Amino acid sequence: MTEALPEVGSDERYLVQPVLKALQVLRLVCRAEGPVTLNRLVQEAALPKTTVFRYLRTLAAMDLVQHDSTNDHYAPGLGLWRLAQTAGPSERLKHVCRPHMKRLRARFGETVNLGVLSGGEVLYLDVLESERSLRMQSTIGATDPLHSTALGKVLLAFSPPRQRALLIPPRLERRTPATITDRAALEEQLSIIRTTGHAIEIGENEEGSYCIAAPIPDASGNAIAAISLSAPISRYDETARQAICAALMSAGAELGALIAGPAAEPLARAG
Repeated sequence: MTEALPEVGSDERYLVQPVLKALQVLRLVCRAEGPVTLNRLVQEAALPKTTVFRYLRTLAAMDLVQHDSTNDHYAPGLGLWRLAQTAGPSERLKHVCRPHMKRLRARFGETVNLGVLSGGEVLYLDVLESERSLRMQSTIGATDPLHSTALGKVLLAFSPPRQRALLIPPRLERRTPATITDRAALEEQLSIIRTTGHAIEIGENEEGSYCIAAPIPDASGNAIAAISLSAPISRYDETARQAICAALMSAGAELGALIAGPAAEPLARAG
């Protein structure tokens, strides 16, 4: 006969303190507005530096925390996204966005992507590929830099200023000859994106492609996620671009209203 487990409630006798403290450190990493240093986490956790360091390395081994060795910063890892997939919020976010993504693909015949912020990168939460033989392909769960993608630029542009400053690395990686690698030029472009409500990227992340993205905003105007359409540059057309921009911004606004509504309150930022 299996012995019933005791009701834990608030009885601290059943708490495993090292596990509890490690999860508290993880929560601090997730609540930070951007990549955070070990010293900052030590200060906020009020724990010995060696203890916090060991917790972070353990969490990183499980991919729950991502460590940037160049800048010695910590950020939420992709393992959290994978856990969220099984826990439900990301799947429900995808469920809400899917009908709009299908309509966009049916109207324009191109690949439609749903992206979220994750550990200083854009993570492809969902992808509906074009049915054309020549098409742009993305992989669900893959990541790309923020500064070289339309999705990433939208997430940067429509994030709180302090978070945005932390998310832009000191050195911007050159992905193609067209990639913006000057921080001031990127900041100027982000300002334009905030004004126009959409981002356009032509061959900056992958040569021979273009991508247009718009934010899915929360009630404060910050991007919960971003939605984009990507296609080969050979099919770029100025008239189509205007229609795509308008359709993406409309879909983003509608999705933001849906997610902000009472029925969608459990949907959180998936990144």
